[in-house]
Amino acid sequence: MFRRRGKASDATEEPDDPTTPESQTPPESQAARSDGSASQDEQPATDPGAPGKPQRLHGPWDVSELDESYPAHAAPRLDLGGLRIRPAAGMKVQMQVDQTSGKATSVLLVAEQAAVQLMAIAASKSKPLWPQTKRALQADADRKGGSAQDGKGPWGPVLRMALPATGTDGKKGVQPSVVLGIDGPRWMLRATMIGKAAVEQAQMNQMMSIVQDTVVVRGDAPMAPGEIIVLTPPARPESATPVDTPDS
Repeated sequence: MFRRRGKASDATEEPDDPTTPESQTPPESQAARSDGSASQDEQPATDPGAPGKPQRLHGPWDVSELDESYPAHAAPRLDLGGLRIRPAAGMKVQMQVDQTSGKATSVLLVAEQAAVQLMAIAASKSKPLWPQTKRALQADADRKGGSAQDGKGPWGPVLRMALPATGTDGKKGVQPSVVLGIDGPRWMLRATMIGKAAVEQAQMNQMMSIVQDTVVVRGDAPMAPGEIIVLTPPARPESATPVDTPDS
């Protein structure tokens, strides 16, 4: 089980096998193609631009892109304000609160020893946010004595990271993670694969399917690029996906 409290940059609990050989090729998701598009047999039979057909079959989506006549868009999701997610059965959903602001800035979805952290961030209309975010993460890894290697994911470049971490037993090790940045209309969705989701193909695929089924709700209020889109606890949490909001 992973627990994260305070700021999103804090270290997580160390998994059973926290090390990953530097030469290992990071697992690639089979949930979506590398360009984010659907495979040929998943394409609509008619023109995707025709009325009643969504422009993109796979997310993550902006809320403005949803077409309720399309089953994948209309599927019920857990409403967290800035994000709408659809956890798998049995997953634990934990809101993560920034200690300084007292606001929920990200959500952690946990299935045994695999987890994914989702954070929505405001961006400009014309400039993608992930390239500069990726550079900042690489620089931060260097400062902490870790490593950050480039990789390829279903939505483009990813970072395969290994940062120093201390487990609950006090032992020092390395925390592996794979960080994806997906640029949307005026937002970026940052998804961080943690634990077994960073090193095992099947676990990563499960978390990738949740990422691509996520809806971002940025809102119309002016926001500076890089500003985190605040999340809110659901009004009526689903019994199968309890939401834990740690105190700040």
